[in-house]
Amino acid sequence: MAVYEQPLNEKIRLFLRLEFLVQRFRTHLDDPTPENCQAAIMVLLELYNLSSRLDVKNAILNVLDWQTQAVRRLSELDGVDADRLQKILNRLEEKGKQLYSFRGQLGQHLKRHTFLNLLRQRAGIAGSMNGFDVPLFNYWMHQPEEKRLIDINQWVEPYTMAYDAIEIVLQLVRESRDSEDVIAEDGFFQAGLNPNREYQLLRIELEDGVDFYPEISAGKQRFSVRFVKAGDLEERGTQKLEDVPFSLFLCSL
Repeated sequence: MAVYEQPLNEKIRLFLRLEFLVQRFRTHLDDPTPENCQAAIMVLLELYNLSSRLDVKNAILNVLDWQTQAVRRLSELDGVDADRLQKILNRLEEKGKQLYSFRGQLGQHLKRHTFLNLLRQRAGIAGSMNGFDVPLFNYWMHQPEEKRLIDINQWVEPYTMAYDAIEIVLQLVRESRDSEDVIAEDGFFQAGLNPNREYQLLRIELEDGVDFYPEISAGKQRFSVRFVKAGDLEERGTQKLEDVPFSLFLCSL
């Protein structure tokens, strides 16, 4: 299935972006060639830019505290899997303690880092992260693989810690969902959101291989989905005017 996700608040939007970046980072390091290490550093600089504009740490802590309380309330209900909920609580509390013990904001360890600041200044110029414009980068790229990995893993460690906490949050959100199979008539679907639920995420699943995709617009009270024909990607897609069956998931917790 092809999955499309739409965050319904800014914190979940932030978490999805951080999840996307850390997963890209780890993919590059699965094969730590000099070229992949360079690509990983580019992602690291994106992580730094994200955390320098937003208070990622406190956003995560606030959601961890909120989810901890929500899971505790669930554990008081009859018929729930108490052992599973206790394991979730333990993980939430463990990640919360790790973040609380981390002093300062994410990314501050890179703020005055000479080498990374040099790369950050050059990153916005096409092709400038090279050996002749930045000889120090050329020197680092020719270090043994083990040395490069030690450096990169040290630089990314706070973001990995944040990612581990966010993965718990997103897993709980994705699992706590109302689902239904619906039809977008003439390629368009619109519905209201239950005002008594705090929805966090909207997910749409389509069969693999279809030649269209959803454009999702969502507010606090309602959302709409317009299915667009992909075409050959060179021109702007047009709305699909046939009925489209799809699976809809509204995730809350």
